Amino acid sequence: MRICLLLLGIFHSVWLFSQNWQVYGAIRTEEGEPLEGASVYIDDFTGVITGGDGLYRISTPERPVQLIVQRLGYFSRRIVLEEKDFVSGKRLLDVTLTSQFLSLPVVDVVAPKVQVLIEEDFSMDLYDYEFAGRNLLLLVRDKKRHLLRLTDESGQIISELPLAGSPHQLHRSCTGGLHIIGPDFSQELIVNGVELDTFPRYDTRKFRAFIEPCVLKSDRYYIYRHAALLNQEISYTYYDNYGGRHPLTQIRNRPAIREAFRAYRQFLNNAPFVVRAEGTPASDPINKDFTFDELFDEQNPPLEISKLIPLAESANQVAWLGALKTIEQDSAYAPLFKIDNQILIFDHVNGELQRYDDLFRSEGNTAIAYQTARGWKKELLKDDVTQELYAHFAPDGLHRLEKIDPENGHIVHTYPLGEVRYLSANFKIRDGHLYYIGQDNVNIPNHKLYKVDIAQRNKP
Repeated sequence: MRICLLLLGIFHSVWLFSQNWQVYGAIRTEEGEPLEGASVYIDDFTGVITGGDGLYRISTPERPVQLIVQRLGYFSRRIVLEEKDFVSGKRLLDVTLTSQFLSLPVVDVVAPKVQVLIEEDFSMDLYDYEFAGRNLLLLVRDKKRHLLRLTDESGQIISELPLAGSPHQLHRSCTGGLHIIGPDFSQELIVNGVELDTFPRYDTRKFRAFIEPCVLKSDRYYIYRHAALLNQEISYTYYDNYGGRHPLTQIRNRPAIREAFRAYRQFLNNAPFVVRAEGTPASDPINKDFTFDELFDEQNPPLEISKLIPLAESANQVAWLGALKTIEQDSAYAPLFKIDNQILIFDHVNGELQRYDDLFRSEGNTAIAYQTARGWKKELLKDDVTQELYAHFAPDGLHRLEKIDPENGHIVHTYPLGEVRYLSANFKIRDGHLYYIGQDNVNIPNHKLYKVDIAQRNKP
C-alpha cells in the first residue's frame, strides 16, 4: 500500500512539474470593443500583445500569480490570480480597460464659461490633479491623510484610495500610466472603472532616471528627453523594440552655456562677483558663436550645483553659485508632441519647428517667432481630445492662449482669458477647456481647481 501511495505521489509530482498553466481571454474597452495593441503580462516577465481581435493567450510552466495589462491611453490593470480559479491549469479571463481620456468631444451647452470644480478649505489641501475619462483624479491631503480621490466635475466623490507617505505629484508616463510621486517613493496607479489601486512602490530615483525622461511611446519606439549643461542642452533619443539607441536631435542654448561656464570658472577661481548695471554678472559679450573647446574639457565637465555647494567658502563663491542657479532655472524649452503621424519638436531657443514623420525622417524645419512676444510663459499645451496646440502668455498677469498651426508653427487664433487668476499654475487642456489650480487672494492661502471655456462660447 505504501508503495502505491509513493508511486501515486511521484506521478502527481511529475504531473504538477510538467503542467502548462494557461491564462487566456480578451482585452476590451468599456464599450465592449476589442482592444488592439494591449500588452498582457504574467508576473512581469511573460507577455504578449493583442491583435485586432483583442485576444491573448499566455502559457507558463509555473502557476501565475498576477496578470498585468497595459495599453497607451488606458489605465493599467493588475489582477491577482488565485489557484482555485484555474480548471485543469487553465483560466479564462476577460479584462476591461478604462480610458484615460474622453472618447468623444463633449460640448457644455449650459455651463458658465468659468467653473470652480474643487475648493480647498483649512483642513484639505489640493496638491495635483489629472484626468480619468470624464472624471478627475485629485491628489489631496485631508486633515492628516493623503488620498487619491476620484470625483466627477461637480465635485462629487466617486471613490478614494488612502496613500501612505507624503506624495505630492501625479505624473502621466509616456505609456499612459499614472504615477504617484513622493519624496523617496513612486508607484503606478490602477483604475478599474471606479475602483482605485496601486502597483508596489519603487524608488523615486528610478522614476527620475527611467519614467520621467520618456516623453512618447508608440508601437515601434520610445522617445526619451534628457537635459544637460544646467538645463541649457536638450537632447532627444529614441529606442526601438530591440533596444537600439538612435539620436534624434540636440538643442543648445549657446549664449546661456557660455555664461554658465564663465560663472563656473569664476566660482573655481573665487573671482570677485561684479554686477553690471542691468543686474547680471559681468562677463564678455556672449552674442557670438563659439566652440566648446574654448570653454571646458568635455571629458571632465563641471560639477552639478548641488555638489559645488559644500565647496563654497566665500561670499563671492556663493554669489557665483546663485548666478549658476539662475541660469539653471531659466532652462531651454523645446517640447516634443505627436499629432497624427507627425512628430513635432518646438525649438524655442533657435526659433525653429522641427518636423518628422513617424519613422523619424525629417520633413523640414519652419521658423517660429511667437516665443519672442511679451509675456511668453515658456509653455505649450496640447488638448488630447481635439489634438490642438496652444501657447501660453501672461503679460502683466493677463493670461491668454494662442492657438498654433502644427503644420507651420504660426499663430492662427488668440483667446484672451481675463478670468484666469493671476496666481495660477498646473495648466492642462481637455476638450476645449482650460483647467488650472488658482488662488483668489494672496492673503488667503486656499486654492481652487478651475475650468475655463477657452473659446468663451457660453454666458458668464
